[in-house]
Amino acid sequence: MTQQSLQPAIAPCGLNCEKCFAHVNGQIRKTSLRLQDLLGNFHNYARRFETLLDEPVLGKYADFKKVLDYFASENCRGCRQEQCKLFKDCGVRPCHQEKQVDYCYQCDEFPCDRTNFDEPLYTAWIKINEIMRTSGVKKYYQITCERPATLNPRFHNSHLSNKLFPKCQGICNR
Repeated sequence: MTQQSLQPAIAPCGLNCEKCFAHVNGQIRKTSLRLQDLLGNFHNYARRFETLLDEPVLGKYADFKKVLDYFASENCRGCRQEQCKLFKDCGVRPCHQEKQVDYCYQCDEFPCDRTNFDEPLYTAWIKINEIMRTSGVKKYYQITCERPATLNPRFHNSHLSNKLFPKCQGICNR
């Protein structure tokens, strides 16, 4: 696995596109497709089971199915292939194309104010790029593959996080 081969997965900002629910090759999409297959035509039976089991939650199956169908759809091929679909105002892709860098940390203006990220994402963007700069893109990618897509920051810095995701210890908790 080379830095070049990781580029389709890691966006110029450093986010792992494959961890995103919208990515065509992401685990969330693959799992959603599998769950659709397993559920089959359950929508035909949800109301019946709501009554038989006295489970009102099954009456909301149609809403669940809409979300599942959305997760299973092909939404995004990654930020290197097209403009980010989650952060429509993202300034990273056009900047990375203009500057001709693979990742933001490689730019002589990093960190900058061209991202259009909100404060939490901006802070994470700086941290992610510093990790890639100091530990390497390959190591960072391995870490992101091991971790859930989103983590509560308190959990992220906890002893339990280090036990569950040992590759992150000493890198993610900086």
